[in-house]
Amino acid sequence: MNPTITPQKYQKLKKKALIIDVRSLLEHQTLPKLPNSINIYYQDLMNNPAKYIKDKNQLVIVYCNFGNRSGQVAEYLHNQGYNVFVLEGGIESYCSTKN
Repeated sequence: MNPTITPQKYQKLKKKALIIDVRSLLEHQTLPKLPNSINIYYQDLMNNPAKYIKDKNQLVIVYCNFGNRSGQVAEYLHNQGYNVFVLEGGIESYCSTKN
């Protein structure tokens, strides 16, 4: 299962969520990003999720460029019991709905 959240639903929940950009640091620094997001490379997050997410009940929204890497992360974290969603279509989809 790959739990997703639409850009519209993200707008409603963003203040309650931990927002994680799972792209590389270079991508996070040079490409569009969600406000108040933190950058944790997807492999680092998957290798040790408890280091970054202290409460499994915390609403977590992960994203990347198009949703591929974040989809892998969301599925893995969901299977580990985390309350996680992937931003449907990634930052590209989010940016296109803003215009």
